[in-house]
Amino acid sequence: MSATELEATPAPRARRRRLVLIPVALLGLIALALTYLFLTAQPEPSVPLGASASIPGGMASIGEIVPVEDDGWEPEDNDDALDGAPAEGSHRVRLLVRITALEPDGLRLDTGGFSISGLGREQFRPIWQSPPVVDLKQGASAGATLIFEVPDRAIALALDGPGGSRLSLGLSHHTPYQLGLP
Repeated sequence: MSATELEATPAPRARRRRLVLIPVALLGLIALALTYLFLTAQPEPSVPLGASASIPGGMASIGEIVPVEDDGWEPEDNDDALDGAPAEGSHRVRLLVRITALEPDGLRLDTGGFSISGLGREQFRPIWQSPPVVDLKQGASAGATLIFEVPDRAIALALDGPGGSRLSLGLSHHTPYQLGLP
């Protein structure tokens, strides 16, 4: 080998340093992208727990949120939907929703149309609801019971209803263990 060939060939250390820069630069770009997404994500607004939200034909509010495993509640019709245990890493919550008809034509509401969503945008449909359909005349109110299976550590959950209404669930349905606290 001539002296000019030796000078033109990079040393193994210098070449290794250049190769290491590629994954480091990629990780930096990924970190920047995730930071941008995290800082610019806007949560959808929801009505605070206990307040009423407008739905087509009336109003709805959450009256109570109870972990099903804690209170031993079972539906009167002994529906088989609640016989098995919840999936690993999840728990069941019972929501008591108060619905009031305000429009002159009254209100017809399919309670199966409610769902729960969180920050991950995954939606959870009720595994049980009663009554399945609510028919109310103007000024009348009724209660609906909805049972959902949600992840143990899910946060920022909201009950999505008809007409784009969102009712916040807060953290009252979590036990300290489910939140990862000692």
